[in-house]
Amino acid sequence: MENPNEFRADLIEISVSGVVKTEHVFHAADGVLGVLNLNGMISKGEFRGADGSELTLEKTNFWKSEYQLFDGGEILATANSPKVFKRAYEIKYQGQSMRLEPRGSKLRSWTVLDADHHRICEIKPRGAFKRGAVIHLFSPAALGLLALAYTLVSKRWQEENSAAAA
Repeated sequence: MENPNEFRADLIEISVSGVVKTEHVFHAADGVLGVLNLNGMISKGEFRGADGSELTLEKTNFWKSEYQLFDGGEILATANSPKVFKRAYEIKYQGQSMRLEPRGSKLRSWTVLDADHHRICEIKPRGAFKRGAVIHLFSPAALGLLALAYTLVSKRWQEENSAAAA
């Protein structure tokens, strides 16, 4: 039996609009899957799924890269960068351990791996002059997990762009 919380597709494209507060629209071949709204610092956000689901994201530590994803008042996921100066994240989503790390087919791509190191998805920039990302799915994944992983990757890309501009 299929898990109703998991999404199955090959490709999700995320388009971005806005400057300080940004809107990230998740598109699949059959339509919009949901919309993620983030503040400029990517410390808070809301994801509204096309199915009516509502999730909130919050950075929980000002000094460290620690995030929580909530479904109502319940913690659905946590993410943190366990080592100083390391780019990867440890994610715990509904009790399952995962890892988000930079690797894949492009220099700026990121991969979500399950506890057995199998790829769940790869997140890549949309293109040189397009904001947003493309998510290639290799196995079924919850939209909440994809929204969290994309948010973390967006934050890293934002940090890299700031460092390159300095």
